[in-house]
Amino acid sequence: MLAQTYAFPYFLRMSKTTTFLVSNLLFLIEKRGLNPNSLAEQVGKKPPQATIFRILSGESATPRDDTIKPLADFFGVSLQDLRYTDLKARDEAPPPDGGKDVSARITTILDEANTTVFDLAAAAEIPVETVQDWVEGRVAEIRLEHALGIERKFGYNPVWISKGKGQKKMPGIYHADSFNPVPYPTGHGVPVVGMAQLGDNGFWAEIEYEVGVSDGRLDFPSRDPLAYGVKCKGDSMLPRIKDGEFVVVEPNHPVEPGDEVLVRAKDGRVMVKILLYQRMGRTHLMSVNQDHSPLAIETDQIERLHYVVAIVKPSMWRHE
Repeated sequence: MLAQTYAFPYFLRMSKTTTFLVSNLLFLIEKRGLNPNSLAEQVGKKPPQATIFRILSGESATPRDDTIKPLADFFGVSLQDLRYTDLKARDEAPPPDGGKDVSARITTILDEANTTVFDLAAAAEIPVETVQDWVEGRVAEIRLEHALGIERKFGYNPVWISKGKGQKKMPGIYHADSFNPVPYPTGHGVPVVGMAQLGDNGFWAEIEYEVGVSDGRLDFPSRDPLAYGVKCKGDSMLPRIKDGEFVVVEPNHPVEPGDEVLVRAKDGRVMVKILLYQRMGRTHLMSVNQDHSPLAIETDQIERLHYVVAIVKPSMWRHE
């Protein structure tokens, strides 16, 4: 047993977080039928073999996220789970609520696309054992970044894959919440209140307008009296949002994981991203455009996190 082999002298000095990390890695290595040497080869020696041995011995007390991320990616788990969750206990627990739904959705994809768990694993860039866990209903939810890989290969809505929301296939739309528009009188519409340079280091120009003043309006009905529009520049949400298009934002709409949101950080950064989850004081976001990596922001450093209800073409804009 690996856990017995690594009866590390540093164990008593390890923090609870490091204890979870080490025990989780030992469990995952043994579950996959590997050892530290073969693991290093499987992950392309990133981290190298010597670093893996230091982590497993407890000698590396607080490994950095960028050091252990290749290991988390290889095993198909999140960094949060690798550090803070008892993965062995979770694996041995009864199937979670929602596991049957995950299994049903993955089985549907396998049947409809006439594909295999190996093809799904390749598309999501995860081990085939993780996909097998989906099929067996051993997870309650599929991570969005994995679902996006399946969407690119097979065309299924990633939010439907992950959370069961929306239609199975909806090209160009990643959530399908019901929407019941109400008519609005001529001369009304959603005010455009600024321009966002999208991207992880984007900015938001001229957002603070006086009441009743805006840069034109969008012909889009909304039930939210505080709804506003923002013109987008940049490519971080291609192909979902194109340069020059507008997003319609509803501040009063509840936000859930899997929704597209407009985020403004206190340091001035502005992003339109997919909300992954919020945990332990951090907000985790990802972009549809895979050239932009997922990122996490301290939640108390976020000024605005508003629901994006629609993306509209420039033709829907009109001057005041």
